[in-house]
Amino acid sequence: MHSLKLQILWLDDSLGLSVNQQTPKENFPLTPYYFWPISEAWNQIRFELESKPWISEKERVTLLNSVVDAMNQWQRSGTLSTGKIKVQDKNTAFNNITVVGLP
Repeated sequence: MHSLKLQILWLDDSLGLSVNQQTPKENFPLTPYYFWPISEAWNQIRFELESKPWISEKERVTLLNSVVDAMNQWQRSGTLSTGKIKVQDKNTAFNNITVVGLP
C-alpha cells in the first residue's frame, strides 16, 4: 500500500509544492517542486498525478484539493507583506501534508 503526501515549502514570495510517496521506511519524490504563483503549480501537479495510473482518482482529487487549500491559506496568511506565520499554525491547517518553513 502507498501513502501520498503533499510537501509544502512555505516561502515569503512563493509556495513550493511537491508530492511524495511514503513507505514504512522512506519517502520517494513523485514530483519535483513547483512554485506558485511563479508557475501553474496546480496544473503541473495534476498532470504529474494523471501520468501515474496507479494513483486513484480519489487520491488525485484529495491531493489537488489540498494544493488549493494550501494556496488559499498562503494567500490569506499575508506572507507577502508580513512573513509572520508560524510553522505550527500552518501544520494544523492540513492533513497528510508536510509544511517546511524557512526563516
